Amino acid sequence: MIASKIGLLVMHYGTPASMDEVLPYYTDIRRGRPPSPEALEDLRSRYEAIGGPSPLRAISERQAKLIQEGLATRGINAKLYIGAKHTHPFVSEVVKQMAADGIEQAIGVILAPHYSTFSVAKYTKSAIEARDVANPNMQLEVLQRWGTLPEFIKALSLNLQTAMQGLDQNETLVIFSAHSLPEKILAAGDPYAEELLMTSRLVADDTNVANWVFGFQSASTTGEPWLGPDILDVIEREAPNYKNIVSCTVGFVSDHLEVLYDLGIEARDKCAELGLNFRRAECINDDPLVMDALAGQLAEMLEGAKVGQAV
Repeated sequence: MIASKIGLLVMHYGTPASMDEVLPYYTDIRRGRPPSPEALEDLRSRYEAIGGPSPLRAISERQAKLIQEGLATRGINAKLYIGAKHTHPFVSEVVKQMAADGIEQAIGVILAPHYSTFSVAKYTKSAIEARDVANPNMQLEVLQRWGTLPEFIKALSLNLQTAMQGLDQNETLVIFSAHSLPEKILAAGDPYAEELLMTSRLVADDTNVANWVFGFQSASTTGEPWLGPDILDVIEREAPNYKNIVSCTVGFVSDHLEVLYDLGIEARDKCAELGLNFRRAECINDDPLVMDALAGQLAEMLEGAKVGQAV
């Protein structure tokens, strides 16, 4: 039996709503420590290069509404709440609002397909901690990994096929990528890297890609080792062997700074410097089939054996 007042919590990373919000956004990422003027200017210049600010918020909102519509087609009328990790409204803020609205049962999804204790687990922790303070009786379950969802794999495959049209497979290297994380997560057995490779293999197999590798991207300068190899290093290493590079991110599901700048500009320019042709496969963004499939996963969570149990 599904509770009468259902909430749908969709969580995303967050992005500045305007160039004026870059500083508070960057400060939150740095856990309350303001960036240096040089670091702030570097980030601002990146947003300006993509026509800033990032379209992430608008895309996340469209994705969330499609998921809500997918639930409705399955007879589940859920009130939609959208929370971010690093900008208002924060995940904790919207969970408190859910409690104030009298939500009895909530399901959540993070717009990041692969689990990591460093990323996805933190969204869930924030949501649960806010629930425990606002209303411990509100049931809350979160879908924390969906990197092998068939519709997700198919959407990536179709976008990759489009990007590769007209290219000689033998002269083309596909580089799958995702955001790097601190290397220390491996010591604790974090599954992030393995899940990324699984998604990449499934997409490569579905697309019949002849040559592919995986590279991390967008590592932060924190003074500690981050997962590699970096995609720019991969491009430089493989330059003598190929004429074409096709970038396909499996870790990001929306066009935003790390896609439009780190891939669309930095990786593109690195290829141009080395005399390589560069193409980027589109992100899934608000692909209706993928969002509907996510709604199906959430519906199963509501109707399954775990219904009635708080996380």
